[in-house]
This record gives sequence, structure tokens and C-alpha cells, in this order.
Amino acid sequence: MNCRLCGSETNKSFAAIDGITLYKCDNCLLIFKAYDLELEPDSEKNRYLQHNNSEEDQAYLRHLNTAIQPTLPFLSSDMEGLDFGCGPNPVLAKVLTKSGYTCSFYDPFFFPDLPDERQDFVFATETFEHFSNPAKELQLITALLRPHGTLTIMTNRWDENTDLGKWWYVRDPTHLVFYHKETFRFISEKYDYSLEYDDGSKIVILRKLVCR
Repeated sequence: MNCRLCGSETNKSFAAIDGITLYKCDNCLLIFKAYDLELEPDSEKNRYLQHNNSEEDQAYLRHLNTAIQPTLPFLSSDMEGLDFGCGPNPVLAKVLTKSGYTCSFYDPFFFPDLPDERQDFVFATETFEHFSNPAKELQLITALLRPHGTLTIMTNRWDENTDLGKWWYVRDPTHLVFYHKETFRFISEKYDYSLEYDDGSKIVILRKLVCR
């Protein structure tokens, strides 16, 4: 089995919650589901349509703000950004637009048109865990960003204290990949980012270096 992120071969398989088969990569510390556990596209889209995320939901807005607030020091009003993997309702883009920022949105199922120009910032909130091919998605995001652009990622991470036999995050059938803090160090080195912020659990902010 080859790692979905770095391509390294791994034979470390084990059963997690509900008997779901997972693999762990020793090279980048990504944990990922077996490929045969992926949903068909129509089933995956229907799952996302069940989400009730709304700009009227104060709890959800507070949740998004855990990603927005630490990113604001990197932003200015003349910048252009993208809400990447926004789902059927681009709430984060709407919040930023109301705050005076220019933010478009993209989702492969609901808003499949990418911007023509490179972006100054990209938010990917509750998106990275859904990537079937995170290497491909990271190449795309990196190409979308201007030099010194910021990439803000929100995804629940695993660590050595995570009980994978009970971790609810694995149970969602659309969640395919699970990151360790060292996975983001690997991503930073592989795709030429500096790690600017880490809240220790689910938010990281990367800044694109000038070499790409």
C-alpha cells in the first residue's frame, strides 16, 4: 500500500473504530484509510448536502473563527483569497467578505470553477481530511498561491495519545486521511512552506516561500 501523501510503501495496517482499516506511513506519519473504503462521488456529495453549516449558526461561526483570527495578522484589505473546499454554503468566504476582504470560493462538487489569478491566501477548513489524493491537492493549492501567500488549514490531528479504536473522526466515511504535527513539517519541506502558526491540535498556518 502506497501512502496517499508521500507515496512511500507501507504495510502497517490496523483496525480502528468500527473495524475500519487504516494504514500508517512511517515517512510522513500520515494515517489513511484503505482505498476500497472511499465513497462513490454521488454518495460523497449527498453526505455533504446533509451538512447544515450556516452564517446564522453562531456556534459554527465561532468554530470558523478559530481559523480566521490567527490568520488576520497575515492579511490586508487589498489581498485576494480563496475558501478552498467550501461545501454547498461558502460561509467562511461570506464572513471574510463582510469583514472587507476579497474572498472567492471553490468546491469540486458545488463550485468547481477555480479563480484565474493566483491568490494571497487560501483557507481550507475541514477539508484536508477529505482528500483522496492529498499530494495532488497540495500541488494545486501551492500553484494557486502567490509567493509569501498563506495557507490556513483546519483539520483534527492525531498524536501518540490518540486512541484510534475510539476516535470519532475516523468514523465519518468522507474522512480519508489524518495528519500528525510531523506530517505538516513534511508538507512544509516538500512543498516549500514555512510553518507560521500551530495551535497544537487542529489549526496550522503555512506561508509559501518564494521558490515556487
